[in-house]
Amino acid sequence: MRPSGQVRRWRWAVLVAWLAAPWAHAALTLELQPQGLDPAQIIAAERTLQQVRGRLPPQWQARFQHPVQVRWSNTLPAHVHGRARNGAITLQRALLDTVKDDQPLPRALEAALIHELTHVLDRSSQGGWSRDARLRDLAGWQRRPWKLGRTANAFSGRSPDDYERARPAEFLAVNAEHLLLDPDYACRRPAVAAWFTEHLGPIEHTVACDSRLPLMQAEEDAGAASLLELDPARIYAVDYLLAEGNEQLMSRWGHSMLRLVICAPGRPRGPACRMDLSHHRVLSYRAFVGDVQISSWRGLTGSYPSRLFVLPLNQVINEYTQLELRGLSSVPLALDDQDIAGLLERVAQVHWSYDGRYLFVSNNCAVETGKLLQEGVPRLASPGLNRITPRGLLTRLERQGVADASVLADRAQATRQGYYFASAADHYQQLFDVARRQLPLGTATVGDWLRQPASARSRWVEQGDLRATSALLLLEQAALHREELRARDALKRLLGHPRPGDAAARDTLRALLEDTGQLVSPAALVSRGGYGLPLAGERVQAAAAAAQLSAQGVPAWKALQAQLKQRLPAAQQRELAMIDRNLARLGTRMRELALQDAATAAAAR
Repeated sequence: MRPSGQVRRWRWAVLVAWLAAPWAHAALTLELQPQGLDPAQIIAAERTLQQVRGRLPPQWQARFQHPVQVRWSNTLPAHVHGRARNGAITLQRALLDTVKDDQPLPRALEAALIHELTHVLDRSSQGGWSRDARLRDLAGWQRRPWKLGRTANAFSGRSPDDYERARPAEFLAVNAEHLLLDPDYACRRPAVAAWFTEHLGPIEHTVACDSRLPLMQAEEDAGAASLLELDPARIYAVDYLLAEGNEQLMSRWGHSMLRLVICAPGRPRGPACRMDLSHHRVLSYRAFVGDVQISSWRGLTGSYPSRLFVLPLNQVINEYTQLELRGLSSVPLALDDQDIAGLLERVAQVHWSYDGRYLFVSNNCAVETGKLLQEGVPRLASPGLNRITPRGLLTRLERQGVADASVLADRAQATRQGYYFASAADHYQQLFDVARRQLPLGTATVGDWLRQPASARSRWVEQGDLRATSALLLLEQAALHREELRARDALKRLLGHPRPGDAAARDTLRALLEDTGQLVSPAALVSRGGYGLPLAGERVQAAAAAAQLSAQGVPAWKALQAQLKQRLPAAQQRELAMIDRNLARLGTRMRELALQDAATAAAAR
């Protein structure tokens, strides 16, 4: 009988495979087991083996010391595309039926064979990469701070396949698929791509990656955020930023952050960049509270998500020094350009993918910051930075020669050079002393002055000269900030146990918190299908989504704050109203005195 066209093509494929055999035996040999396949399936199988073998770089192929048998079965579970056992591979037979002449091989078919070949190689004497500590760091199995072992993998956002988090061996295999099949893999997961290059040899990629790293940064207004595309070449240094503790339960041990010293556009990288404070950004792990109350118990049990916030330095300085009266120490870290680039890559991956739980003891800001440093800068991973207090982490960094706390030895010089930002408490005391030298204010400390009711302070509003009035105005602004913090706490308690009339406000607050959650966990801002760092089109989408949420959120937060003020106890409403009146009177008094001084000076001329 005359052979059919399919059989002729099959014989031709076998001949090509036989001619290529000497080269194949020099590296990787894939032995087709044709049992149960019809001629068309045999042709598809041969084509698959040859094409996938061609995708594997020579360095990968050279590691296979034995031929790999590939068989096809219809007994695998429907959701399983392949299995590797004892150096042999079994693939789902139904995948062959998706192969069409003169069309590219189905991605699922190529991915299944690459996946199982990676398992075979990993389990061989030439492999063992899934046990590599660095790969596990990059993959998301993080080191525990108190004991041996690693945490569960919490990098669930923007994953190419949830199966990669099943265990490190699956992470290796899944990422091998995407590395070999996705031209833009190195742009989406640059650190993992670099790990593959280091351990298995270079991969040819023709896509040029954008070196800028996308981060969703908070803006000054509540509810506002924008996409920051950060160029590592603009970063002069990274500092360990430590906020001093206070008497609050969750703040007693301080707070760990990282400060990015970013040069202003056009300024060459150098020490002068430390003065570009408006361009500096702070990386701060915080518990994202998606409800109306902060619960200590929920913080201890991990009920709050842990999020990496990107904040303007000036906002952080104001938050801690002006509102919470806590000093900030900025300790430079000895990181070179490569260290900084690696750290920023990790920052971006965490920012877009991490969905951990915040625990006040075992996964707090110090633990998270330590993990970020040792995962972003591999040389810091041994002996490791696992410490559970912010000061303990700083001490660890000093002992490793990474942190230079000597810049804080002279507090005045450290303040001038931007290494220390003092609590406003001393400044407030100095202002109070200025006013007290002229007016008998009845107390010696600014703390006692601010603790007085606004009605008691109001009697001195129109008694001082221009200098004393200016000091009292600044102190009254501080009193307003303190009272607003107390009002915020009161509102949280009220909405935590709402009255019948509070339901609408509570629902509005929850909706705003949900929008804020998208801004601090930005994976939700782009359409599904992508993974890793967002590419150009996804960045445009994220920036537009953030702008829309901000445009809605800023006025909504202001309206809610105004509405909630009416829910405060009557005494607090009266106190806030009296402070507003004091501020208005002090402002009027200052303008009048300034005009008088100007008139006196003009008359003297």
